[in-house]
Amino acid sequence: MPMIYRSRRFALAVLLLLQASGVLVAQAAAPNSCSFITPAAWSAAISRPVTGGTTSVVNDPASTASSCLYHAGAMMITLQVDQRATAADAKKEYADQLDNSHSRDQQQSQHTTVESGIGDGAFSSAFTDGSEVEFTAVLGARIVTLGLIGAGAGAVPHDRLRALMQSALSH
Repeated sequence: MPMIYRSRRFALAVLLLLQASGVLVAQAAAPNSCSFITPAAWSAAISRPVTGGTTSVVNDPASTASSCLYHAGAMMITLQVDQRATAADAKKEYADQLDNSHSRDQQQSQHTTVESGIGDGAFSSAFTDGSEVEFTAVLGARIVTLGLIGAGAGAVPHDRLRALMQSALSH
């Protein structure tokens, strides 16, 4: 009888160890966001020279997201890529971001639009004065957000931002 008890304890210990290591394996590392859209692709989309896009920044070592910053004159362009451990986790985060965007519609001069045909879900938001445009999409365990801030942000053709988002999601 003592041998069976030890075998069960050993099996339980191995199972717990495997589950714990599975959690570590399931943790997604922050991707190199600058590799998703090149400065040349941004330049083509906004019809002006774009610089930057060389250093992907992760603010917290435990983060699953990274950001990349580009410049087009006085306009700042950001790209954030968040690689979650599971698609369910990514969809929950995306839903929270969509809810927050709708909340900002009521508090600020912004309009949020749900976008069809992009990934597993997408939405865009824009300030009514055209100074800021944001586009967020989720595909599987990945959430991508493009942001344009500054004069001319609202003048960038929407179909070009959609195409950039499709490209980033397929990266």
